[in-house]
Amino acid sequence: MSRRRFFTSAGAAAAVATSGLSGLAAADDLAPLDENDPTAKALNYVHDAKTVDAAKRFSDQYCSNCVLFTGDSDDEWAGCGIFPGKAVAGKGWCSAWAAKQSS
Repeated sequence: MSRRRFFTSAGAAAAVATSGLSGLAAADDLAPLDENDPTAKALNYVHDAKTVDAAKRFSDQYCSNCVLFTGDSDDEWAGCGIFPGKAVAGKGWCSAWAAKQSS
């Protein structure tokens, strides 16, 4: 992982951790994030992580195992700390991905 990617991911994770996730709506109340949304495009978000060039992401990186994903690991769609008011695909990916801590 590059230093730039690490610091981007760590910064995003820290921002979400300090702001808390309790205010986010349930995925049922959220519209799916459009891949053409300007923020989504800036972070290379896709609904299907398997479509991402292997040089950009590790094979085990999915929204569902990202610290920013507000749902359970088996949820198809859930909220994300990066995209307030929108649901992201559990099988999706973006460049802000940061690993969830093991419990």
